[in-house]
Amino acid sequence: MTDSAKVLEGIAALLWPCIVILLVFLFKPAVAALIESAKSRKFTLKIGGQELTMEEANAQQRTLIADLQSQVLEIQKKIGVGAQPVVAPPESPPRRATQRAPILWVDDQPKNNSYFVQQLSDKGFTIDLALSTSEGLKQFDRGQYGLVISDMGRTEEDSYKPTAGLDLLKKIRAQSPDIPFIIFCSSRGAREHASEAKALGVTSITSSPTELMGVLQRELEKTTA
Repeated sequence: MTDSAKVLEGIAALLWPCIVILLVFLFKPAVAALIESAKSRKFTLKIGGQELTMEEANAQQRTLIADLQSQVLEIQKKIGVGAQPVVAPPESPPRRATQRAPILWVDDQPKNNSYFVQQLSDKGFTIDLALSTSEGLKQFDRGQYGLVISDMGRTEEDSYKPTAGLDLLKKIRAQSPDIPFIIFCSSRGAREHASEAKALGVTSITSSPTELMGVLQRELEKTTA
């Protein structure tokens, strides 16, 4: 390849990023105006010949997903499969918790759990969110929680801690051996840390949203009985 051809190839490689930057610069006022407009008026979607607001469409979507999860859980019950607690010691005494006790959810990315939080809120539960292990422990000390949920890896104190969920589990178990503790994390996190979580007394560790709702349903039924 000649030097001129290499130069042309280099220019071509840089051309698209330059075009994108130029378009962003040119259309930035229009995009800003669109975002500002979205704040002052509701977007609508046309579904099934009907015009729905984003809130209405989202509500219908939540209802459909919740029903699907419910049907899956019922099928699992009938055929005897599904997520089972990782640790279920037969000698443990029955848990007695305040009816409709709040749930503590520790995750540094709470937006990822928005659907589950809304679903639990719709069922009448209060969910307290914490972004770190230290914040979660402070809230746990102040409240009477019926259940704790945690992710596995979190960014805490400006550094990523891949086993933050296990650290929280260990500290919670030192205070409350029987409270349900669920770790909801990536499939890799569940695969790599399942044994250690089991040894520390986790109730369940899963990366499946459907399994999470199944475990939540069973544990919340116990605590509100």
